[in-house]
Amino acid sequence: MQAAEIIEIKKFMQLLLGTNAFDSYEFVSAVIKTDMSYSIDGHINRNFYDANDWEALPYSENTFLPWGIAREKIFQLIKGKQSPLQFKIILKAHKDLADSLINQSNSSQNPNDITGMFLNILYQDNKLNVTGGISYSFFTLEKDLEIQFFQQIITLLKSYGIDFNYEI
Repeated sequence: MQAAEIIEIKKFMQLLLGTNAFDSYEFVSAVIKTDMSYSIDGHINRNFYDANDWEALPYSENTFLPWGIAREKIFQLIKGKQSPLQFKIILKAHKDLADSLINQSNSSQNPNDITGMFLNILYQDNKLNVTGGISYSFFTLEKDLEIQFFQQIITLLKSYGIDFNYEI
């Protein structure tokens, strides 16, 4: 796992909740603690849609709701005069992004070896940390692909001018 502490929390939250910068990710889950606690599962409830609507959805092949759709709902729970006590948001790189990264890398892994590339965003004790990690279908000590995945996250943060602390 690779991790970075976000220095400019407000700027990062604007990026996360107010722009499409992370819309290539799927929303896996969130736990938000404000005046009460919310636990949100990002799995798509297929039975919510009738058959015609389901087939017309651009994300009907996904297991999880796209972040671009979940983002506004999460924003409504987090916004306010007072910061949440804590929250954890888990995003998963879309399969196309994961496959592209594997193909660009020098990794010996193939796309079927990867069950997910995850971005964890944790806010607690007035600190915000982002962690990137890869879930494999087997045990491996190889970290090259994980480092490359997190470097994409670091590049994104830099491109939006967000200050952070990151140590390899």
